[in-house]
Amino acid sequence: MRCQPNRIDMQMSPFEFITVFVSLIVGFALSHILRAVSDLYEIRERVKPYWPNSLWVGTVTMWSIFTWWGLWSLSIDRIEWTYAQYWILVVNIASIYAFTTLVLPKATDQGIIDLEAHYFSVHKAFFTIVAFSLFSSSIVNYSIFGEPLIGPMTIMPAIVGCAAIGAAWSESQAYHKGVGVFMFLMFLAFQLTDNTVISYTI
Repeated sequence: MRCQPNRIDMQMSPFEFITVFVSLIVGFALSHILRAVSDLYEIRERVKPYWPNSLWVGTVTMWSIFTWWGLWSLSIDRIEWTYAQYWILVVNIASIYAFTTLVLPKATDQGIIDLEAHYFSVHKAFFTIVAFSLFSSSIVNYSIFGEPLIGPMTIMPAIVGCAAIGAAWSESQAYHKGVGVFMFLMFLAFQLTDNTVISYTI
């Protein structure tokens, strides 16, 4: 059976079809971070904490949850999808999973786990992926959510992405602490000020 290259009528809605795969990626991201936190808590006597790293654990958790919550508007605003739009969204969501896997080290059977040492051993890769996620968020907001090309929801992620690039290359403790606090407060503010209401109407 050959699929038609254009529109296809389906029993499920476009939103339901698109979010099946996306929900798996977000679910894997949250599952990974929760498992990592649980594993390290069990051996907490051997864990040397580093508060900027702990702050990022909170940030990536909020990032994952808020991303899934924000997708609800697509069920209302978008009734047609192209493969290009689907691909852009999946790549953006996959980047969240990628940096989530780096934020905490694996629990080991012996030895001290130094979270500061881990943080700076992965910070180049971690913040490069964070920057990519933010830049691609600008593309998602414009091409899928319909935000203006020049507007707060496209400009702001790009600006923060530039700060993440700086963190990828900086070894400054002060810079990393500042970026960490800023990102944590930004995502906290997003969630506290969100006024989305999900309802079901028969």
